Amino acid sequence: MADNAKEFLDYVRRLDIDQPALCILLGLPRSTLNKWINGTVTQIPQVAVTAVRMLWFIRNSDEALFEKWAMVQDFGVTADYAVNDKAQEFLHTIKREPSAPIKKLLTR
Repeated sequence: MADNAKEFLDYVRRLDIDQPALCILLGLPRSTLNKWINGTVTQIPQVAVTAVRMLWFIRNSDEALFEKWAMVQDFGVTADYAVNDKAQEFLHTIKREPSAPIKKLLTR
């Protein structure tokens, strides 16, 4: 197994996030993530390793920021929109609910 694959899988295990939610957070098709996790594809791009490492760092450093990132990815809004408090209030006003995988992740 390539070093990138080992590191990627290590951070995926540390995150302990269900695959549907992890796909949303990383912006990956589920089939791609499955191939990386199952070892079908061992050449994992360095950018994917960096992304999962950064996701782990954010989750362990700032839970509020992690939740905002989850909303950015889940709703498909820009990061500028997600850090705007008025935009966050608007999402709550219209009662926009996150997808089931993200909602499950954030309510653990």
